This record gives sequence, C-alpha cells and structure tokens, in this order.
Amino acid sequence: MKRPLPSVEVVVEPDTFQRTAHGGITGRVWLRDGSREVQADFPEVGWYDFPVALLSGWAPELQRLARAFPSHGAVATCLFMDGPYEFTVRAAGVGTWRISCVERRVQALDVPSQEWVTDASAFMVGFHRAARATLAACDARGWWNADTEALRRFVESRSQ
Repeated sequence: MKRPLPSVEVVVEPDTFQRTAHGGITGRVWLRDGSREVQADFPEVGWYDFPVALLSGWAPELQRLARAFPSHGAVATCLFMDGPYEFTVRAAGVGTWRISCVERRVQALDVPSQEWVTDASAFMVGFHRAARATLAACDARGWWNADTEALRRFVESRSQ
C-alpha cells in the first residue's frame, strides 16, 4: 500500500491581520509540513509578513507550474517580503511537487533549509483555502487594494 505524501500547506492567521498607514496588510503567514513525525515550518511558526501581497504574488507562479507538463522543468519561485526567505516549487513526478525553502544570506550558499515532497493538487487546494480565508478577512474589514483584487481574480478563476 502506497503511503500518502505529507501535505505542505500555506498557513495564514487572519485574526492577526493589520492594515498599515500606507494600506499594506500585515499578519502571520508561513509554510507548514503536515507530516506528524516531522512537522516543520518555514520561515517559522507565526512568521509576520504581508500575506495578501505574498499570496497574490505566489498565485500566478503556482498556477503556471500547475498547468505545466512535469517534464518541462517549470519552476515557481515564491519570495517572502520580510527577510531573505523564499521557496521554489518544482515538479517531482506526475502530481508531485518538491518544495525547497531557502534563507538567502550574503555569505551563505543557497542551500535549502527545508525540503518537502507533496501532492501538487493538495498543495493547491490548501493554497486556495488560505487565499479565501485571507480575502474573507479583508472583505469583512473593508480592506481592498490591488493585492486583494489580484488574489480575488485567482480565487474566482479557481471557482469556475
């Protein structure tokens, strides 16, 4: 019996969202490996950043990768805004993605600090869930900007 892949998910905590004086929306957002044995987080549990801007920036990258044929070597690069953190997502077989998390430092080699293999569709379902929760929190507060609208277009395109 084939063991299911650990699910990697994007975690947002909408109750931590705040709006800056310039209209940016900050709050907690990070990646979590759902493996019960390991459960690792990147950059760390409760990472404080700009979740709406991040998700709206990651969405087209991840959508492009999801539509690419696995052997074409497509890569999605997703940057965090606060700190030298990013993750890349590559096809690791049909329906499987490899997520490599990197902390970039001037003196350090860009060696992944975390690396996960996950089911591609499960990751996208979780990403979509995080995007919907983020938009719901912003809508409830009347917080709209270019990032919320870009994220809304992604969510609506997935709903059709």
